[in-house]
This record gives sequence, C-alpha cells and structure tokens, in this order.
Amino acid sequence: MVRSNRGISLIESLVCIVIIGIGFIAIMQLSAFTINSMDRATEKNKLNYLSEMVMEDMIGDPDNASKYGSFSETCGYANKGGSNLYDKMKDKWRNKLSEKNYIKVNNKDKKPSCKTGDTKKTFVNVGTKNTTGRVNFLTGTGKRKKYLGVVVK
Repeated sequence: MVRSNRGISLIESLVCIVIIGIGFIAIMQLSAFTINSMDRATEKNKLNYLSEMVMEDMIGDPDNASKYGSFSETCGYANKGGSNLYDKMKDKWRNKLSEKNYIKVNNKDKKPSCKTGDTKKTFVNVGTKNTTGRVNFLTGTGKRKKYLGVVVK
C-alpha cells in the first residue's frame, strides 16, 4: 500500500525560511551599499561644483591670477577679509567650502564632511607664454582626490 505525503515537513519549511533569510540579508547589504554610494556621489558633485567655481574666478581675473595661488584650507575656515578682488574671492571660496552652505537632500541640509587630512589648495604657475591654475581637493581623510587645471591666461 502506498502512503501519500500530505503537507510540508518541518525540515522543508526551515530550509525555506533560511533561504528567504539569506535573500533578505543580501538585499539589506545591497541597499546599504547603494546609500553609501549615493553619499559619495553627492560629495563628488559638490567638489566638482566648487573646483569649477574656483577656476572660473581665476579665469575671470587673469591680471591677478598669481595672487590666487596661495589658497590653502583645511577644516577650520575663517574669513580673512580684504579689499582686493582676489581676497574677496578667497573669502567666497571659504564660505562655500565651510559648513555654512549645505547640500539639500530630501529637503534636509546635509553638511559636507570634513575630516583630518582633508585639504583644499590652489596652485598658479606663471610662465612666459601662459599662466596655468590648478585646484587640489583631498577628501575622505585624504584618500579621495579631485584635481582640476586650466590655462588662466
């Protein structure tokens, strides 16, 4: 006589729960990775915007381009003041780089992260034929680098 199996055994149901649990864990790790990746992308977009702003200010004042090369900031920002255009531009850069200007994410202000080792510097090379400018941004404790260089004049 053949007995028919009715229902699901306890072992089969436990195996099913374990497989579904592993799937949920993988989905949770994937979502955490995605959120972290979006934060890094937002930070990179902010750095791109700021580095382009610095270069546009240098290009906008080519006669004083050599004066823009002395900009070097870490996490402690303070306006230095000055009546010259290049001093005012450097103060504008400090304000943009400081935590006063936030990034809006989901209608909430997100402060740009600033850790030890994060620096923002400008370099200007005045040559005989042309003047070149370069911006170096080191973020993520100096591990992530953003360089932008242009011919100013």
